[in-house]
Amino acid sequence: METKALWEKLINKLKKEKLIDQDIIEEYIVTSELIKISNTEFIILVRSNLGVTILNEFKEVFIYEFKSVLSSYVSVEFSTKEIFEKNTKKENKKEPANTVLPENALTFENFIVGSSNKQANLAAKNVVANPGMSFNPLFIYGDSGLGKTHLLQAVKNQAELNGKKVLYLTSEEFTKRIVNALNKGDLSEIEELKTEINSNEFFILDDVQFLSKKDKTNEFFFNIINNFTENGKQLVFSSDKTPELLNGFDKRMITRFNSGLSTPINALDIPTAKLIIEAEIKKQGLKQKITEDAVIYLAQNFSDDVRKIKGLVNRLLFFGIQNDLGHIIDLEDVIDLFKDTPSANLGLLNVKKIKEVVAKKYDVTIKAIDGKARTTAIKNARHLSMYFAKIILNHTSTQIGAEFGGRDHSTVLSAISRIEKLIYKEKEFKKIVESLKNEIIGK
Repeated sequence: METKALWEKLINKLKKEKLIDQDIIEEYIVTSELIKISNTEFIILVRSNLGVTILNEFKEVFIYEFKSVLSSYVSVEFSTKEIFEKNTKKENKKEPANTVLPENALTFENFIVGSSNKQANLAAKNVVANPGMSFNPLFIYGDSGLGKTHLLQAVKNQAELNGKKVLYLTSEEFTKRIVNALNKGDLSEIEELKTEINSNEFFILDDVQFLSKKDKTNEFFFNIINNFTENGKQLVFSSDKTPELLNGFDKRMITRFNSGLSTPINALDIPTAKLIIEAEIKKQGLKQKITEDAVIYLAQNFSDDVRKIKGLVNRLLFFGIQNDLGHIIDLEDVIDLFKDTPSANLGLLNVKKIKEVVAKKYDVTIKAIDGKARTTAIKNARHLSMYFAKIILNHTSTQIGAEFGGRDHSTVLSAISRIEKLIYKEKEFKKIVESLKNEIIGK
C-alpha cells in the first residue's frame, strides 16, 4: 500500500473509531505527514513540538491501528519536520559502518566463560540472536570487575556486525546528554535527543545504578524503555545490584527492569580465574614460561576481579624483563613477588583463611605460624594449618612449604603425618580438627 493511501486510511479509521478526540485529529493528525522508513518503521511528521508531545500520548493507539491495517506490529515515532531533516542530514554524513572490529575489541570470542558467568554470557548471546523477544530488557548484575562491561560491549559489537543500529552509553554519558538538552531550555532539544535514541535497534546502558535519584533523567529513561519494549527493540542494562535492591528508583522503573530477564555475574571461581590469567598472559606476551602451580596460586589468592588479574600479569611481565628468557617462573617466584599483595577472600580456597582460623584457636599470630618459633602452640597451629591446606585445598607439599615460610616439602609431609597420627590417637584433638575444618569451609 502506498504511504499516502495508508495515511488516509489510518486517519479515516481514527475518525470513525473515536479513540482520539476529534479536535486533536483535525489539529495535529490531519495536518501531519507519514514517512515510511521501512516495512516496520514509520515516522509521523507533526507541525509543532507541542503536537509531538500530544500525539506521543496516543502512541499505543497508532501502533494498534497500524497493526489492524498492515497485520503486523510496526515502530512509530513522532517528530517535527525540522528535527527529522536535521537527523537525516546527520545520518547521511556518517561514515559507513565498519564491519571489521579493532584488534582489542571486547567480543564473545575473547570473553572467558566459567560457572560464575555462563548464564549471563548465554543470555547476552541470545538477545543478539533474537533482539526484542523474551529477554527484554536484559539486566546483568554483579560486583565491579567481573565482566559486565565486557559482555555489554560484546553485545554491541556483535549486533553491529549483524547490521543493527546500536547505541551504547555509560550512565554518566546518558545523564550528561539529557542535562545538556534540558539546560538549553528548548523542548525541541529533548525531542531531538529522544528521536535520536529511539532510532536505534539496540540501546545498551552500563551501570544504571548511577541514575538513582535523578528524577528528570529517569522520566526520560522511562520513556525510552517504553518505546523500545513497545516496538520490539532490544534493551540491555548492567548494574552492581539486582533490580530489587536498587534504591532511588520508583516502583514502575523497577518493574520495567524486572519485566525481561535479570541474570547475575557471580564472583570468579578458581577455574575461571585460572583461565583468565592464562588468557591475559598470552595476550600480554609474557616471554618466560610459568608453571601451572604458580598460575593456580595466583588464581586462588589474588583473582577476585578481572582488573586485578590484569595488574597481576603486568607485574609478571615486569618480573620477566628482569630475568633471562630461559627462566621458568615457578611457585616460589610468584609467592615472593606477591608476598606484600593483600590476598582476595575466596572463601575456603584460601590459605590465609586457614591460618586466620587456626591462629585464633591457638592464640598465636599468622606471622608466628610462618616463622621459626617452635613452642607447642605455634607448632600445633603451623602443622594443623599445613594439614588443612592439604586436605581442603589439595595443595602439593612443595606449594604448602612455599606458603609457610619457604619450608622444605619433607618438613611439610612430616607435619601432616604428625597431625594424622594425633587425630587417630586423641579423640579430643579429632573434635578440635573437625570443628576448625567446619569453620574454615563455612559450615
